[in-house]
Amino acid sequence: MKVNSKIRIFCFILIFIPSFTLLQSQNNSPYQKEIEKFERFVRQQMEIDQIPGLSVGFYKDDFIWTKGFGFSDLENKTPATAKSAYRLASNTKSMVAVAILQLVEKGKVDLDAEVQKYVPYFPRKKWAVTVRPLLGHLGGISHYKNYAAEGKIREHKDTRESLEIFADWALIAEPWTKYQYSSYAYNLLGAVIEGAAKQPFGDYLRENLWQPLGMNDTYMDDPHKLLPNRVRGYRLVEGEIKNSEFVNISSRFAAGGTRSTVIDLLKYAKGLSTEKVIKKESIDLMYTSMAVKDGYFTDYGMGWVVPPVNGRFHVYHTGGQPETRTLLVRFPKENFAFALAYNLEGANLHVYFHRLFQLIFKESWNTNLYAGNKIDEALFQGLARVFNYGLGFFDRYEKCNTMNNQKLSEAFLYLNRFLNRDSLKSNYDKFNGKIRAGRHPVAGQAFVIVGSYMADQLQKKYGIKSLEKYHKTGAVSFFDDYLKMYRAKKDYPREMKLSGDLEKLVSNWNHDWTKTNNEYIHNLYITPTSDLNRIERNLKKLFTGAAVYPDFTEELVSIARYFHKESDLKKAKKTANMARQLYPQSPLPLVMLANIYTCDGDAAKALGFYNKAKSLNPDDSAVSAARLNQYAVELIRAGMVDDARLLLESLIQLYPDEPVLYHSIGDIYLRIGTKYFKKALKIDPTFKPARDLLKKLD
Repeated sequence: MKVNSKIRIFCFILIFIPSFTLLQSQNNSPYQKEIEKFERFVRQQMEIDQIPGLSVGFYKDDFIWTKGFGFSDLENKTPATAKSAYRLASNTKSMVAVAILQLVEKGKVDLDAEVQKYVPYFPRKKWAVTVRPLLGHLGGISHYKNYAAEGKIREHKDTRESLEIFADWALIAEPWTKYQYSSYAYNLLGAVIEGAAKQPFGDYLRENLWQPLGMNDTYMDDPHKLLPNRVRGYRLVEGEIKNSEFVNISSRFAAGGTRSTVIDLLKYAKGLSTEKVIKKESIDLMYTSMAVKDGYFTDYGMGWVVPPVNGRFHVYHTGGQPETRTLLVRFPKENFAFALAYNLEGANLHVYFHRLFQLIFKESWNTNLYAGNKIDEALFQGLARVFNYGLGFFDRYEKCNTMNNQKLSEAFLYLNRFLNRDSLKSNYDKFNGKIRAGRHPVAGQAFVIVGSYMADQLQKKYGIKSLEKYHKTGAVSFFDDYLKMYRAKKDYPREMKLSGDLEKLVSNWNHDWTKTNNEYIHNLYITPTSDLNRIERNLKKLFTGAAVYPDFTEELVSIARYFHKESDLKKAKKTANMARQLYPQSPLPLVMLANIYTCDGDAAKALGFYNKAKSLNPDDSAVSAARLNQYAVELIRAGMVDDARLLLESLIQLYPDEPVLYHSIGDIYLRIGTKYFKKALKIDPTFKPARDLLKKLD
């Protein structure tokens, strides 16, 4: 097996370099202990992720904290600080949405007008393209078709040239019928801004957004200008840190063409809590999920992703492009925001925020329930959607979605009909589909109505502060308290009650859930540096005898993947087995074990694990060819090409008709061929056959 070689020295050094704290010191802060824990986590996780430089910050009410870690420039050992300027990538999109809504307020843009009103040179399509659906990626505009070419443009392009890349393409679908994330749609919106405002995109944002909010270190990215504190970008090539390829991002000017700091991102988030740049009504519109014509929400508003978390109203956006990854998060009702940027292409942005969120709010992130069978877990997902989207609505608006008795009755009827174990057993796909649809317009937002009504009734009975505990205790506790509340009222409307079977289910689950989802769980965050033996002992003791308990399968398998990519198969197997023992009916740990044993040369044992996983739940995404192929691609990126080849050759035996697997293994052999052709040329630079084949591959 090939040992994965990596550049470690920079990641080791970053633990010791000085860092820069701005705006307010952690000393004597209300979050001093939490910040100290978070800093230790950041240093450890950066080493795991091989991130050269990272800047991060948050505000909560009037407290603001920012800091830099590692290097903004590895070659020159320049420390990353809170003022380091990163490419924002797609975090530019929310700023585009703000600008469009400003122009709507000024009477210069009509959301339902065709784009040609503002961009007359953009060709008309089979269907009319209007402004509003473009903001929600529902306008039918394609994303990149050939990123190898479109994503690596080196020359400057102006607005018209940027639109020419996709201007003649047909729409991928009629507007409002398909969600298709599209950076080109936002380039078109940038052109709308220019046409309506009669000035360049960057000038408009500077004068109407950045300057009013004091964002003095936010710019349109320009490789020729001297921009202060510019960060240098990096990528991992087969596990080794390399400089990013140069890409001139003027070609994605409104989709991701800006550069800024975490300080300015926090100023931006703070500014959206006022009406300094757009009105409250516009902000609310921006934060409201759009829906496709067939009645399903996309969880994307205008420039923001808008799913609830733990029953809290929450919005965010990420950014990713050559040189950078960024994340901006807001919890508007909590007066809280988080900003993160680092100079590596890849890694998981969200783990950094999830850890800080847990430390500040003292609650885990959307804790899942393990019940050991797909029927009960589908029922829990139904309860969780009622809780998350219903309480999230109430958290946002402080009222029920509706107080119309007929709509309430219909919503509870939907809930009781489809959250039913016997129905799921009779036709799992049909009734699980109804559960998944329950929060969407196609089902009249039944779950949102029920959940927000439950929240309304609980706060009327116990006070508004009583709802705060559910952010920590979750859906089962939320339902059980509602059940106890109406049981104590003789005259409570029957049509607003749970079915007898659902009452029994909630009561039984709450007994175990209250015991297992305790303070230890709320504070538990598992990483490769954790004492996994101690955690395993604690969880086994806590979960013994319980029918349901918190599910850490994804976290444990993620750690097993990390050890695997570190070529530490002993720890990888041990962690995957830990997940298997704690969650014996989950396919995911079995799939991970199969992957590990395949790469370790034990094909027979691997096949046994694959078959066991498929027998538990053949529809689980963990056993899909796409998910398995994704892991092989991760191994390739980590430099473990031989392991990836072994895995793919094994998977082809399981899924002989999946083209994606053949594509990936073909990519591996191209890489191997390229490596040997280059070696031939190194020995003899005049060796024409190798040079000719390399040209063909390029």
